[in-house]
Amino acid sequence: STFFHAYAGAELTCQEVRFIPVRFKDAYGPVGAWFLLFKSVATNAYGGNYMQDNQYELDKWEPYGKVKPRPANIRNWLMMMDVADGKSPIYMQTADAIQRIADTAPDEKAAKKKLKELEAEAWEDFLDMTISQAILWAATNVEPEKKPSEIMACDPYFIGSHSGANGAWVSGPEDLQTDETKDEYFWGYTNMTTVPGLFAAGDASGASSHKFSSGSFTEGRIAGKAAIAYILDNNEMPNVDDAQIEALTATILKPIDMFEEHKGATTDPEVNPNYIRPKQFMYRLQKIMDEYAGGVSSQFSTNDKLLERGLELLAMLKEDQVNIAANGLHELTRGWEATHRMYQAEAHVRSVLFREETRWPGYYFRADTPSMDNDNWLAFCNCKYDRNTGEWEMIKRPVKYITQ
Repeated sequence: STFFHAYAGAELTCQEVRFIPVRFKDAYGPVGAWFLLFKSVATNAYGGNYMQDNQYELDKWEPYGKVKPRPANIRNWLMMMDVADGKSPIYMQTADAIQRIADTAPDEKAAKKKLKELEAEAWEDFLDMTISQAILWAATNVEPEKKPSEIMACDPYFIGSHSGANGAWVSGPEDLQTDETKDEYFWGYTNMTTVPGLFAAGDASGASSHKFSSGSFTEGRIAGKAAIAYILDNNEMPNVDDAQIEALTATILKPIDMFEEHKGATTDPEVNPNYIRPKQFMYRLQKIMDEYAGGVSSQFSTNDKLLERGLELLAMLKEDQVNIAANGLHELTRGWEATHRMYQAEAHVRSVLFREETRWPGYYFRADTPSMDNDNWLAFCNCKYDRNTGEWEMIKRPVKYITQ
């Protein structure tokens, strides 16, 4: 969705905010059930509880760093501090959690029965949702009721509804505005972007994380009603240029033509001086983002010089985008998906560079500006792309409170 909004010229917001989930290592199994249902504790390799041992760090990120429950990025950050101090691997103490629950049973027979039920629930949790985690446990001789499992912070990704906030800058509902906020946060139709007639909801709308599934479909219903109101108020058929549609169709299908035209230039069609395949394009994009924008291999840390170099490499990647080649419709889809991700990546790098502070440690860390700066950056970091010039405009929008 970020690409379509950006390409249409809509203003984007919070593009610096990415989500980094903590997962069971190597199989990406979610940890939520263990923390919330089983009340499990995560520790470093030496048994230290990083949430307690590193609690002093919360003072740096007040006020939000001390709210309960702790925000996801803060939980990540306290864990990352132990990793940086050489105290990894990090373990989810699954056995202790299961035993604590079993110990609440009234007698030994009931405790054994409860233990069996918990073991079944532990396996079923992943057989229902992340089968790869159950397979990994079996392949590595892990019995969660007997030994802990490694967890780690995983690859960053962009999401507007679950602990992340990036998306389109959309109009808020009129009935919630105050005299101070109305001019800044409302422009006619709820959930309409800054492009008239273009609406966004769920993951596509920004600055409103923690919508999750129920909030996203509710927002979709609100946006849908607002879109109908817009149509009724602007009830004219659009003037569609057939030549523009034909040109767009040719652009979309160009990767297939590129492959057919040049595939015979080499004995292996994977390597060709005339084009780049979608998989190789994606590898380059991922490498740039990982090494320069604070990915896993960089321990989620970056700085202004790394970001500037990343933008240079993204510019070179963008030059090669016109030479993506696709061997069929599946690769065509992958090629355009990689292209859309490239624009998301650039919006992210530019926004992280623009916001000269670190506000969300645990999601990313600006080593050259390692603290929050509320005097200058208690604000929304927005951006807008001009597809005609290829230029980005960076915008700082004020934070105004509807309630205090």
